[in-house]
Amino acid sequence: MACLVRRLVSMIELDGVTKIYKGEVLALYNISCAIAKGDFVFLVGPSGSGKSTLLKLLHRQEKADHGSIWIAGREIGSLPKARVPRLRRIVGCIFQDYKLLPNKTVVENVAFALEVTGSPRSAVAEKVHPLLELVGLSRKLHSYPNELSGGEQQRVSIARAFVNRPPILLADEPTGNLDPDTSLGIMRILDEINRRGTTILMATHDSGLVNHARRRVIRLDKGRLVQDQAQGQYHA
Repeated sequence: MACLVRRLVSMIELDGVTKIYKGEVLALYNISCAIAKGDFVFLVGPSGSGKSTLLKLLHRQEKADHGSIWIAGREIGSLPKARVPRLRRIVGCIFQDYKLLPNKTVVENVAFALEVTGSPRSAVAEKVHPLLELVGLSRKLHSYPNELSGGEQQRVSIARAFVNRPPILLADEPTGNLDPDTSLGIMRILDEINRRGTTILMATHDSGLVNHARRRVIRLDKGRLVQDQAQGQYHA
């Protein structure tokens, strides 16, 4: 009963999750943790520690070999492929390399995330423009990705991931290619999104950002969970 109650109040829960690639590469081993609604959590660890694999499991790009994963009270390991797109409407994802469509403008890139879900044209206009103002791109609406700086492209990526207002955002090294000042700007946007109620799990190598923010830290090392600390510190 206690386990059921915990899953109802957690946005993300992993219970004994193990992932092995090609039958021999241990990516994650026996990971158990829970992330509550509205949390902002840093996922840290050296390259190869399992951070990206964990995010892929939560986004159902990969499936765990053992254990269970719960998203918003629903176990996703047994989710049929046909229902994965619906899962991704509640789990937005921000990537280090932006993954923008090069032939679409800023407005079109963000609107595309709404259009693929069948949102009416009027709803697209109502949602996209205020969001681009939030991320500081109201003067870049009709620019193409190759006309933007790295920080601006990442702001488009954030807007696209958040335009459907998912309750969960996964961010995989969103400041990895950016200079320190630009990284702080991205963090301010993510903080604002978090204050609006979205749960954020952010993988990063940036110990400066982590230690400045004083948020919860989950640290992986060689696929094992070795630290889970509120207002944690990280020494890369």
